[in-house]
Amino acid sequence: MKNPRADACRRWHAVFCKPQQDARAEENLLHQGFEIFRPKTRTRKTHGGRRRAWVESLFPRYLFVRLSRQGQDWTPIRSTRGAIGLVRLGQQTPTVPDFIIEDLRRRCDANGICNLSGRIDYQPDDLVEIIDGPCAGYRALFKARTSDERVVVLLKLLNHQRELELDDVSIRRA
Repeated sequence: MKNPRADACRRWHAVFCKPQQDARAEENLLHQGFEIFRPKTRTRKTHGGRRRAWVESLFPRYLFVRLSRQGQDWTPIRSTRGAIGLVRLGQQTPTVPDFIIEDLRRRCDANGICNLSGRIDYQPDDLVEIIDGPCAGYRALFKARTSDERVVVLLKLLNHQRELELDDVSIRRA
């Protein structure tokens, strides 16, 4: 059972990580028993000529660790693979206010992916424009969402209506 008094003495701190190794630092710090929070976000990038949705850190090269002022050894953080150390201002290690972490956590799903922009919840029969792929530039009717990242639209081509399943980042409101 957690001690509420001990939790009151724990504060969030930022950890600075090596380039593109924040996931590695997160994994290694978790194995050492630290409480970690690394918010992630979905982005759109072009790779190999195709636009794709990627998941990356919301704050590249940073993650958050919850530490106690007393009785907890912070020195292993410096030698953790992927981590450089705690963010410092001179000799001080500033804390991140709890309300900021709580707000970020509220916006994250079970996988730690934050929805800061607010996913657009299309309604059936909403007019959308396809902005990516071979049908880019065409308008279609939104039909349904099949998962967090996929949608089905109805596209009229050559007087026939066809269902297309696309990445949700491939459409926008027309």
